[in-house]
Amino acid sequence: MSAPVTDQPQLHKTLRWHHGFVLALPIASGLFISVGFAIGAIGAFPAIAVAATLAVVALLQNHLFAEMAAMFPDKPGGIAVYATEAWKRYFAPLGALATFGYWCGWALVLSLVGLTLGSLVQAEWFPDQTWVLFSSGDVQFGLAHVICIGAIVACTALNVLGIKIAARFNQVIGAVFILVLAVLAIGPFVTGAFNGIELSGGVSDWKSVLVWMYVLAWAIYGTELCAAFAPEYKDTARDTFRALRTVAFFMVAAYALVPMAATGHLGEATISENPITYGVLSVQRMLGGASGIVTAVLCGALFLSMISSSADAGRALYGMAREKMTIRQFDQLNRNGMPARALWFTMAVNLVILGFVGNPVGILIASNIGYILAVTLAVVGFLLLRKDRPAWPRPIKLGRAWVPVAMIVAAFNATILVVGATNPGLSYAGGLKEVLIGLGLLGVSLLLLGYRQLVQDRGRLTIRELPEVTPAAPVPEPSRHI
Repeated sequence: MSAPVTDQPQLHKTLRWHHGFVLALPIASGLFISVGFAIGAIGAFPAIAVAATLAVVALLQNHLFAEMAAMFPDKPGGIAVYATEAWKRYFAPLGALATFGYWCGWALVLSLVGLTLGSLVQAEWFPDQTWVLFSSGDVQFGLAHVICIGAIVACTALNVLGIKIAARFNQVIGAVFILVLAVLAIGPFVTGAFNGIELSGGVSDWKSVLVWMYVLAWAIYGTELCAAFAPEYKDTARDTFRALRTVAFFMVAAYALVPMAATGHLGEATISENPITYGVLSVQRMLGGASGIVTAVLCGALFLSMISSSADAGRALYGMAREKMTIRQFDQLNRNGMPARALWFTMAVNLVILGFVGNPVGILIASNIGYILAVTLAVVGFLLLRKDRPAWPRPIKLGRAWVPVAMIVAAFNATILVVGATNPGLSYAGGLKEVLIGLGLLGVSLLLLGYRQLVQDRGRLTIRELPEVTPAAPVPEPSRHI
């Protein structure tokens, strides 16, 4: 029987693996969002070790996610949807928590990165514009917030127009961003400006290290967003795998070399005083100028990460509605094949958040509760899918050695989640308020799930679902073993 014909807009299969790479590339801008704060808080060596460790874990995770993406080539929404598939047999509401938590992790990035972008612009070109429109607790709503609002609206509009437009925009600035990262990573060694004596320790206790792993996790784990575009790749299995692996290797190099080179060049004290602009200072000292150009490139890269984050968050919310895990209003695509309603809703939530959380690290503490929960459930989901669906076709099939790898990664993620969420004060930039915001957003997901099942679908609350043992539609036989 042929598939039914529908006039409903569909996600377009127009991307190749390198599009996924450039969409994930701006995740490296996390080097200038949170790594500088970590160096100031726990010292250079611990911060560099934290970043490098997370980058390796992200590389391992991306291999797990590639197998799951190829198992469900028609499901948008990325790793949280794979977690939903794996957990529905045991406790279906965990799917709603995973997907909404994943959405929170990517959605709140818009305000997080937008504030960083606004701070860079203000520091470089408008240092005297220190006016404040209003104050709310620790939030001083000024020029940086106004710039942030403009960036949030602009990146949302670009995504509504179509992902190909966003990907092309990323390619142009992304190439220059790679060049700047190369200068930051290699320049101090080539020019002789690197001074290893200035690299030192400084961490107070192991809990502080785990808390900063929790804080930095989004900025480094975020390369998994390549999986969110799986249904839009021309060759789902091959392109998804290449994008996930390539960008993860790139991040291992970036997060190991750039902090090491910059700290050896500038010293911990300078980075602690300039946690967002230290990259600009490093290039300025090496080249004797060009701070405006470097700032412009970094701002461009930050804006690119906002485009990618908005795209991923929109697809997560759309995929959640498509799986009947939230209200059906988000299960809509516009004529460009984009989840416009989900994108505009994500924008609106960020504009509200800006009035409550005043610094990038605080936003990370709030958003990472849901995000790391989603990542952890997805990694465990890999194990559950291996156990419960052995006959399911896997176009990408990892070897048996990846099962214990998944167990170790899941335990690691669960540890940093618990320690990070229960000790936010050790980040020196967050507290109970940010944790409550993160938990509150997760609670909203359960309310929306209940409304969908009880009111919109006129059914009952579903605790467990029996998944299909094999897919209803044909899936290519396994062709790649790793």
